[in-house]
Amino acid sequence: MDNDTLLKLIQDWTNRVPIIILGSGASVPFQLPSMQSLGEHLKNNISFSDPEDISQFEDFKSMLEKGNDLETTLHQVQLRPTVSEKVIFETWSLVNKYDIEAFENLLQGDTDFPLAELTTHLLNAAQRKVSIVTTNYDRLAEYAASFSNAFICTGFTQNFVGHFSKSIHQQDLTRINGFKGQVNIWKVHGSLDWFKSNEETDKQLPHRSTIPANYKPLIVTPGLSKYYETQLEPFRTIFTEADNEIEKASSFLCIGYGFNDIHVQPKLIAQIKSGKPIIVITKKLTQKTKQSIIDTGCKQYILIEEANGNDTRIYSSSFTGELIIPEVNYWALSEYLKLIKN
Repeated sequence: MDNDTLLKLIQDWTNRVPIIILGSGASVPFQLPSMQSLGEHLKNNISFSDPEDISQFEDFKSMLEKGNDLETTLHQVQLRPTVSEKVIFETWSLVNKYDIEAFENLLQGDTDFPLAELTTHLLNAAQRKVSIVTTNYDRLAEYAASFSNAFICTGFTQNFVGHFSKSIHQQDLTRINGFKGQVNIWKVHGSLDWFKSNEETDKQLPHRSTIPANYKPLIVTPGLSKYYETQLEPFRTIFTEADNEIEKASSFLCIGYGFNDIHVQPKLIAQIKSGKPIIVITKKLTQKTKQSIIDTGCKQYILIEEANGNDTRIYSSSFTGELIIPEVNYWALSEYLKLIKN
């Protein structure tokens, strides 16, 4: 397959208005913390007074220092409640700090925002509706939808104190006056804006700089507790809606997503095995991505990553092996946009 034919195929699949799947790699350009930097932050910023908590956290730090990544470590340790709570609070605090800094830079125009450009492009190409599924806590998807002048649906009402509704997304919000369309954002591991009160009530309290008293962040950190927490609301409904959107999708565009998540990945793989096209763009493809797509014989895929520092490497179901396109960075969303809008 020659380059022009392949690039036209990329344009065609993208302009079918795919579901966007955002992974942690989509947040890296905005300096949001990686799992490695989060692990270092937790090691250096958490302390305890209870001897059993101290002992467990020392074991936790020791596992990290032996070279285990944060996610692997948290899957091997059943954290005590007080330890788990501090991990959640410190995770929220670190991610929120960099998220708010990113937002300030976006408002000042100091940072390019290709995700907003992509969202606007897809809203114009579709029937005024775009869906995003993300494993990230940050608000980048919401910022992109906001810069696109879209109505945002996360399952929570969009008030200063928002409540979760199982039905808000079941109506057509694409034609609300004053908006250019609707963006559904399904945050399967929670959001910086979501909190649970001491009375076990879920609230959306947008753009907080601190965690309010008598609330805790409604985010699901990696680890054994994730399997229990995601069976509860609002996550049960959010997973259902994300699964429904994935099943209805005509194609998929994954940005910085590594195929290491037990919640999004199974439904997504089932759909691409049935023949739906998928494009993955990321700085470096994970081994899990290649195994999930190439090794299982998916019929229509294009995987794009960086090569040699300034080139693009592409794997595709349309040819055997790999293709190197020199001196272009199509794995970066800003360059990818130039490609699909030509």
